[in-house]
Amino acid sequence: MRPQITQTARVFGRRFNSSSSSSSPLNNPNVQKAVEGAQKAYAQSAATVKRVAGPLGERVGGLLGAYREPVVYNAKVVSSLAKQVYKAEKLAPPLELSTWARAYSQIYSRAANVGFWKETLRTGAWAGLGVAALEAYGIFSIGEIIGRRHLVGYKLKE
Repeated sequence: MRPQITQTARVFGRRFNSSSSSSSPLNNPNVQKAVEGAQKAYAQSAATVKRVAGPLGERVGGLLGAYREPVVYNAKVVSSLAKQVYKAEKLAPPLELSTWARAYSQIYSRAANVGFWKETLRTGAWAGLGVAALEAYGIFSIGEIIGRRHLVGYKLKE
């Protein structure tokens, strides 16, 4: 991320330095303070993530190889989209950790329970699960098509 921020700042600086205007926003002390604050916040968050993820994060990042950048980008897009949906629908996530833990433990316990799957097969609820899985796959596929901007495969530059 840091190289991208400095590259953006350089391009921004070139644009304003090449103009004849002497009142460049980069000369404004408030803008300079904001840029410094953003850089400090980025450095702190990067250090925190590196400390928390540690060697495991480095290993996963290394395993992703060339896919690392698209994975990070897509994660940010999903995060941004989720924020927009939460704001537009005026939703609020559960604030208590126990609510999250209870929901995920219930999902895990059902998925790990053989009796749940037998009951699902016996009652015919498997069709509903199949439809939900097919919908999720369809939405994923449509997202892939939109992301590629092409129906099949990626367009190659020759």
